[in-house]
Amino acid sequence: MTHSESLAHADFFRHRFAFGALVGAEMPAGPDIFYTVALEPERRKLYCSCPFFPKPCLHAEALSLLFQKEGAASFPETAEAPGWLEALLSGKPSHASPVHDDPEKRAERQQKTRFERLERARGGFEDLETWLSDTVRRGLATVVSEEPGAFEQLATRAADASMTGLSRAIRLLANIPVNSPDWSLLVTDVLAQIYLAVRAFRNREALPDALLYDLQNFIGINLKKEEVLVSGERLSDTWAVMGVLTEPLEDRLQVRRTWMLGAESGRMALLLDFSFGGSDFQPGFAAGTMQQGTLVFYPSAFPQRALVQEDFHTLPQTVDALPGAPDIAAFLEKYAAALAAQPWLPYFAEALTGVTVQKESPNRYFCTDISGKILPMSTSEHTGWALIALGGGHPVDLFGEWNGRFFRPLSAAAEGRVVSVT
Repeated sequence: MTHSESLAHADFFRHRFAFGALVGAEMPAGPDIFYTVALEPERRKLYCSCPFFPKPCLHAEALSLLFQKEGAASFPETAEAPGWLEALLSGKPSHASPVHDDPEKRAERQQKTRFERLERARGGFEDLETWLSDTVRRGLATVVSEEPGAFEQLATRAADASMTGLSRAIRLLANIPVNSPDWSLLVTDVLAQIYLAVRAFRNREALPDALLYDLQNFIGINLKKEEVLVSGERLSDTWAVMGVLTEPLEDRLQVRRTWMLGAESGRMALLLDFSFGGSDFQPGFAAGTMQQGTLVFYPSAFPQRALVQEDFHTLPQTVDALPGAPDIAAFLEKYAAALAAQPWLPYFAEALTGVTVQKESPNRYFCTDISGKILPMSTSEHTGWALIALGGGHPVDLFGEWNGRFFRPLSAAAEGRVVSVT
């Protein structure tokens, strides 16, 4: 059975109607989110307000299949078309029709569902708090030496509690060699973030909505794209593609991060794409290109992740500089402000202007600014030498990701040109 066939059921289409040669309905896509869908049976014309392409989408195809199965009997005639129909037929925005109830009822429903997603993980938070308290009392090294599968067991319990993001993070801890000099630092950093999530869950009623979304995202309860596209912050700008990185997350799963900087807004945006089982990524954007269009941001106390809208198009200009922090101190101040707003910040990206790349030892590089401050880098031997050669002993501009310990360069600018170094 196809997705369209599984959706071709009257329960999925509310407020069905027939108006002249048209039939239509509203299709729920999330809390307070409804796509508007219509069909001209004689002309076989399909319309849907959802943001997905190509058209016709599966929502419109499902409505067509429903009409074929149940006929006009399932679509009562109306003398007055809903207000959204004209906009839908003319191709104007009609993303969602509002819920047909008064504001008081809507507020009650929103309050009821505010914590629904988090409540599913209540048992998982209780388990985590017990395990973390026991681990601190006994000592982390003792726990791991006595129970080699401790992380795997904890990851399994987290997954069972609908905390897939936490489960993945904990499972990856088991892959860090115990004899690594950074083992204790890496492990305790993740466990500290988990404990912060436990404390935040305890005080969830006092958290602002934006931080609640960050908490949900950290533990692995993600918003659907449909919800983001309807209710997220929309921002139109000229976007410079600052850097692109593709890397494995875990077995058979890869992620591609594309960073864009708004020319007018100064906002940094992150596009996330995933590939599983060796499949190809969808076409993306090359570092150094300029794009024009609208992004829709996921809710967050420090909004970064965004979705591309259909008006996006490539401009003939290219990026010739990497605007960013003037020195390392300013760079770290920006990071501190971001982390203060969103304590589970998974990525922070920024450009460093006028820094010199130097080699410390094999596979260990750092960059220095005009004041002599040093920032350690995480890069391969090949990329390190390429950056040194690009600067030729002179300062360059670098764009990359900072994880609190190392700067990972993604692109560099020198003599009016930007090159990808990933």
